[in-house]
Order: sequence, then structure tokens, then C-alpha cells
Amino acid sequence: TSPLPSGEGQGEGSRHQAEVLASLAGRTIVVTRAEEQADGFLDGLRQRGAAPVLVPAIRFEPADPAPLARAAQTLDGAAWVVFTSATGVAFGWDAIEAAGGLPDGVRVAAVGSGTADALRQRGAPVDFVPDRFVGDALVRDLPVSDGDRVVLLRSHIGREAIATGLAARGAEVDDVAAYRTVVGADPAAVADALAQRPDAVAFTSPSTARGFLQSADLGALAGTALVAIGPVTADALAPFGLAPTAVADPHTVPGLLEALDQLFAAVAPHPVPLPEGQGEGETSTAR
Repeated sequence: TSPLPSGEGQGEGSRHQAEVLASLAGRTIVVTRAEEQADGFLDGLRQRGAAPVLVPAIRFEPADPAPLARAAQTLDGAAWVVFTSATGVAFGWDAIEAAGGLPDGVRVAAVGSGTADALRQRGAPVDFVPDRFVGDALVRDLPVSDGDRVVLLRSHIGREAIATGLAARGAEVDDVAAYRTVVGADPAAVADALAQRPDAVAFTSPSTARGFLQSADLGALAGTALVAIGPVTADALAPFGLAPTAVADPHTVPGLLEALDQLFAAVAPHPVPLPEGQGEGETSTAR
């Protein structure tokens, strides 16, 4: 085929990229993640033209160190060690390294891609990640046999369903609090964020939903989209009489960004100026 003249055939792709990146232009998005976890999400929002407002609704603290140290020191003979969050990796892998490292034959499971990435960044193996990044999928699909010992490292308020589900499949589960999640947002920060009439509040875990909403004037959320990272987080809205506007799939921060892109591209198109010379002759909108 003949090559296109320079510059031809590039406008459509450039327009599409500009539309995606500008889909949140001018939107105010409240981020409820813990401060130490929020950078990637905040960067993704800014790249899309949004104005993020960080209101941490949870924070993390070390758990009682004795049970975690004991679990790390007695991993030998376990079939699996299971991590349910990147924060669990931060605390749990430190304990495993302090105990001399992962014994031979012990496999490592992560509940989702973010947790798996955190493990790999620590140089840890990742032997299993479920196809769907939720605890129920891990319970269903983790290869275990009757009598296999599984060491579960999670928050002290993490879902018990993973431990009980694996036990129901015949595993012997050591359910260990690797860290503590302190739930609650600063009421003044919540009020200030809602006074800005944000376009959306994004929740990245059930704890962030509870922490933010228990400090909020729920009436001030009228007209604000509530976007959850996954179905378990979405369910955490129900006790407050609320329902999610959108639920991310996949249940990851990139999935959450994509859910916001799609939500606002569908709700209200925004004219988007393109760089000079791109898409001439057409009006680009965030569709």
C-alpha cells in the first residue's frame, strides 16, 4: 500500500486520545483513598483534566505484631499465603522477610492485580491471581485441597468471607491481622469537599465508603455521582440509603478511571479544544 502523506490518517487517533484524556475536563472528583495510596489515582484524574479533591476516609496502622510475626515464622508447611491488599503486602512481606523469607514450597496468592503488583515490587513471587479481582473469585478458584494450610494476611476489619469460604472448601485457615484500618474522614474536610459541589465521589473500598459517608451530610450528595471500585464497595453504600451511579469493572484503579470516563462521556459532552493542526474541520467532543 502507498504511504500516506505526512500528517494524514493521524487526526482520528489523536482526536480519540484527546477525547479520552479530556473526558473529565473540568470535573471535580472527590478521592477517598488513604493518603499514602492515592497518588496513582490522583495522577490519572489530573491527566484526564479533572480537579481531584483528596479526602482520606481511612488510614492504616500496624496491628499487634506478635500474631503476624508468629504467622511469618511458621509458614513452613503452609500451602498458600494470601494477600488481600497492597497494604497487606507492605506489612505482611516485611514480617516474612524478618522471619527469614518465604519457605520453599509455599505459594503466594493475591486478590487482584494491584496486590500482585505490590508483591512483585517487593521481589515476591505471585503464583495465583483470580480472573475477577474480588475475594469471592479467590475463594472459588484458589487451588486448595482438604487439609491445606492457608495463611491469610488482611486488615483487622477485612471481610471474613475469604477465611470462611476457604475453610468451607477444606483448607485450614490461619486468619491473621497484618495491619489495622482506621475508618473515618475529617468531617470538616468532607463538608469542604461537598461544598464544592463535586461531580463524583469515588470509593476504593467498603471502608472508604463507610468512612466518608458517616462523616457526610448525605443531603449534600444530591446530584453527585457515587462511583465504586467493585461490587463489595458498592454494597457498602446501601446502609446509608444510597446506590452507586457506576461500578468499575475491572475492579482496579484503572478500571475506576475508565468507569468515570464512560460515566461523564455519556452524561454531559464537553467541547474539547485540540492542539493546533489536529482534527481540523471537525469539532471534538468528549462523547
